[in-house]
Amino acid sequence: MYKVLLVDDEPAARRTLRRLLEPYGALFNIIAEAANGREAIEKIQALQPDLVFLDIRLPDMSGFEVLQQLKEVPHIIFTTAYEEYAIQAFETFAVDYLLKPLREERIAQTVEKLQRLGRLGNTDTAPDLQALIDRFNQPVAATSLSVRTGDRINLLRFDQITYLEADDKYVWIYLVTGQKYLSGATLSSLVEKLPAHFFRIQKSYLINKQLIREMHRHYNGRYRFVMNDTNATTLYSGRTYQQEIRKEFGL
Repeated sequence: MYKVLLVDDEPAARRTLRRLLEPYGALFNIIAEAANGREAIEKIQALQPDLVFLDIRLPDMSGFEVLQQLKEVPHIIFTTAYEEYAIQAFETFAVDYLLKPLREERIAQTVEKLQRLGRLGNTDTAPDLQALIDRFNQPVAATSLSVRTGDRINLLRFDQITYLEADDKYVWIYLVTGQKYLSGATLSSLVEKLPAHFFRIQKSYLINKQLIREMHRHYNGRYRFVMNDTNATTLYSGRTYQQEIRKEFGL
């Protein structure tokens, strides 16, 4: 039987986990609960549980930071609201992980895994903690550009932006649907917020390379771009951008 500690800042989440573990009383003995990182550290050190159901995001620290402060790390089952792709890095570190909202069938899989593994021996997990903390604390990559229109803030997804056009002190942002939005930012400042597949073809135009339908040679070494939007918009490169365009597109 595993002596179990439940760590989650939400009382409802702890109650749900208790309820889901009740049918497996022969395997789990829940000895205590903790609502934050500091309390979790104190109870782990004092009670020495065999297994901890540990929420990754706690109010005072992350679950990883809790483990980093322990001399002896018990077996861990992470509970998290993260999407599955974001927690693949934890799989070799923990016995298991559970995505919220917690479900009976997923708990059953965890129980089967524990029963297969039996009482696991001590594992040297501490060296991996800092790498996990660093990854956990990385800023989430932006997926949209915010543009204010009066009191409303429009979030324009990068994959929907066809091109940007500088117009005096402003910038027009065009979408694949043909809609356009006016931004008070400069084109140069917007370049820093956009992903690498946005490319400048002349002083006034920045295009989304992923939305180019056709590309043609034009006179005087310039190029004509036909964009993959509702209007099949045609844009022309500037003469001073020839070298950059050839390098970018391998011409």
